[in-house]
Amino acid sequence: MSEVIEQSNRNHRILAIMAGVFGGLAIGFTALTIPFITPAFRRIVLPFVPATNTQIENVLKAIEFRRPFESPLTKELKIIDLGSGDGRVVIACAKQGWKSFGVELNLWLVLYSKFRAFRENVRQLTSFQQKNLFKIDLAEYDNIIVFGVDNLMPLIEDKIRKDCDRSRKQMKLIACRFPLPNWKSYMTFGSGVDQVWLYNYYPSYHKSYSTL
Repeated sequence: MSEVIEQSNRNHRILAIMAGVFGGLAIGFTALTIPFITPAFRRIVLPFVPATNTQIENVLKAIEFRRPFESPLTKELKIIDLGSGDGRVVIACAKQGWKSFGVELNLWLVLYSKFRAFRENVRQLTSFQQKNLFKIDLAEYDNIIVFGVDNLMPLIEDKIRKDCDRSRKQMKLIACRFPLPNWKSYMTFGSGVDQVWLYNYYPSYHKSYSTL
């Protein structure tokens, strides 16, 4: 009888251990996947699709592009990537010597971006934060980069207009994958999925003047 009781207790201990292990795995899996799943419940979904090398090259060309009447490019430029993903665009900009910022809702991507910036020795020129892009004051930046989706772009137009009109700040926008629906770009780089559109916004002007 004692052997039966001992075997029963041993079985209960094994089951308890297995329950603890699988429970811990389930909690860990949930913690890891929640940042990727929760964006699907938001009104605007920005899926994480890493930028290609060609897209990054086109973004850098757009930042460096200057028309004859525009001021020369300086290292004082402040750049922000809205929905910065794994940080590769921000890091590429930082390697050119520009102070570069990234905002991203996914905490794990923010942490990975910080690690990557440290590993690639550009930590001093980069900043990543977990934040909703619509809660950022865009007037603080000279160049705004967005790898958007179709239904996001009209909201980006409104956000830029609101922030820049309030502070009377001129800025440039580099749109990737999708152009702005109501503004005219004054330059494009690349083609197909790698195409980027370059816009200029002047505060308090009607949208038709936003690309002067």
